[in-house]
Amino acid sequence: MVLTLSDLCLRCAGRNLSRLSAWQLNNYVSFVQKELLLERMASHRLLTDSVLPSVTYFLFSAQLRTVRFHDSAQITDRVLSLLGQRCANLVTVSIDSCSKVSDAGLGDLLKTQTTLIELELRSMPKTITGSCFSALTVPDSLATVVLTGTKSISEEGLKALVRNNSKIRELAVADLSCTTTEVMEVVASHLAGNLISLNMARTCTVESATLFSLAKHCPNLERLIINTNNLLTGEGLKEVVENCNINGIDLASCFNIEFPHFRAMMSLEEKVAGLRHLHLPIHLSHVDLLTNLPRLTGIRELDLSGSDITDAGVEKMCQELGGHLDKLLMNVCHTVTDTACHSISAHCKTLTSLSMSINPKLTFAGLVPLLASPETGTQIVRLDFGGGLKLEYSVVSAIATTCVNLKQLDVAGCPDLDDGVLRCLADTCSNLHFLSIKRCDLVTDDGLLHVIYNCPLRVLVASGCRNLTDRSMIPLAENCHQLQEVYLSGNKGVTPAAAAYIEDMGLLRVYVKHRTPNAAADLLMARNLDTGYFEKMSG
Repeated sequence: MVLTLSDLCLRCAGRNLSRLSAWQLNNYVSFVQKELLLERMASHRLLTDSVLPSVTYFLFSAQLRTVRFHDSAQITDRVLSLLGQRCANLVTVSIDSCSKVSDAGLGDLLKTQTTLIELELRSMPKTITGSCFSALTVPDSLATVVLTGTKSISEEGLKALVRNNSKIRELAVADLSCTTTEVMEVVASHLAGNLISLNMARTCTVESATLFSLAKHCPNLERLIINTNNLLTGEGLKEVVENCNINGIDLASCFNIEFPHFRAMMSLEEKVAGLRHLHLPIHLSHVDLLTNLPRLTGIRELDLSGSDITDAGVEKMCQELGGHLDKLLMNVCHTVTDTACHSISAHCKTLTSLSMSINPKLTFAGLVPLLASPETGTQIVRLDFGGGLKLEYSVVSAIATTCVNLKQLDVAGCPDLDDGVLRCLADTCSNLHFLSIKRCDLVTDDGLLHVIYNCPLRVLVASGCRNLTDRSMIPLAENCHQLQEVYLSGNKGVTPAAAAYIEDMGLLRVYVKHRTPNAAADLLMARNLDTGYFEKMSG
């Protein structure tokens, strides 16, 4: 796909910013384009010390509303301080994996803000403890805070954040260790009726007392994510569902949830009937599944991954709930057979997303009626059959010919996926942006090129596809400008130069994983001027 003229001009401006005049930038570059330009320059590591004065003068202005920085060592405390001095009306600040930032720089940025609505600090370094939050006081505007992966945030830092900004509606503190009972009591009591979504996934300090605090103070809480938490016994689950406005709860991988507490929650039939999203603990017994699933009359998204549900259980679930299910996840369900696929096809006519990865015994042939039907196949936007080592050709063929609205497809390990299927897939699924063909040995450059030229790929997982070379990688870099991630490990025919080229050619810098410990030495590729393709140079 051709790079738009606007994007081409922004790329040129980013590489020549110091040569442009204020008149040129102010007359030909809008404020939205300046936001994009700043994000792309940071992503491609163009914010050098020599360019920073021009960036400060031309791009840091009072009209700036959105700032996004990702994985850039050039974003330092000095940059954030300059940004805070000149931009006091930011609406969104998103900083992810920027290793040179500390509380000092963040404090200088946050203390000047007056209209901030969304703050994201993901996977930040240990220098971020949250002391910067004492300077952030925008109680009338701040609505969304995401701190996922910023593990060094202290208890006092999180307390200061919610005390100063009590109208936060969405809070994500996944992977944090400061979410103790005392801290979460402060969070619940200060945010109170304003809080509608709370993500506490993978935290090691959340206890059942936190659930009682939420039930007491947060009547409008709608979405609660507490998966992968080994301290929770389930005590307090009933109170949360009974006293809050819960429509989604994620209990996946909470191994210590005790069945009496889970059953007590599910006994609230009127409340449970209002659930739209439910991720169940993987150790839930087959009997509990069959007993409680019929009560979920309003469910739209159901996660049974890792459970011991049987074919009979799937049949009953599909009969009871299939008529209104939008999203079904049954990853790592090793107790089901292809009979379960027939049940899904027969009863789940409204599915838009189906995930059944890491089920190596399934052929998925029972899904062909669902996928091949114009009424149901055209609704599908996501399919995940990764690890389906017996995935039949008829299934991928049905996907490639009927699922015209498909956006995400994972068929990693499929033994029958070949270039013919990829060509058909590319012609049919013009919106495909995620494709995983890991260890699909029949795929060659010819098939992948057809996908590259026809689909707006953002993520490509092609590790272990031994027949791929630079012949497809160079066009990937030059045509898929929205690329975000590419996985190519184990592909000896792909050179490090091609991997580096992919990194540099995206609108934002592309994450490329390319590890080839046994790569052929001195592999050299060059463009054939007759065909336009990149080919191996013979010695």
